[in-house]
Amino acid sequence: MSASGPRIDIVRSIMEAWGRHDIDTVLAHVADDVEWHYHVGSRPVQGSADMRKVLDKLQHHQLQSRWRVIRHAEADDAVFIEAIDDYVNPDGYRVQAPYMGVYEFDGETVTAWRDYVDLAEMSKAETGEPLPEWIEALVNREAARTSEA
Repeated sequence: MSASGPRIDIVRSIMEAWGRHDIDTVLAHVADDVEWHYHVGSRPVQGSADMRKVLDKLQHHQLQSRWRVIRHAEADDAVFIEAIDDYVNPDGYRVQAPYMGVYEFDGETVTAWRDYVDLAEMSKAETGEPLPEWIEALVNREAARTSEA
């Protein structure tokens, strides 16, 4: 836990800022030398200046963007989240994808960030292809958990 509270609150602040495409607020939470794997398997983005460039491009592609956190855990200097990446693309297609993220901290600043998501399935959703039933079940788990509570 950070000095001022759970680090999940910082991650949620980042997510909410991205939903508004408030890049300055997103970057206010990351170190200047952050290493961001926006998709594990792709070369990471090095530094907040390059992160800004990627986010500048994404904001025009991920409209009505939000992350829906299903659950999280904090251990040592990291927050782990299971979530749904949910946005509408410029063609009007809604894209929903199960997502895992790891955020490493130094104090209250994110120093490393790794996103785990299936880009192949996201690419299919980008064209309007419906989700396979097994991914739809994962996407809809959040609603099932909420109604059980």
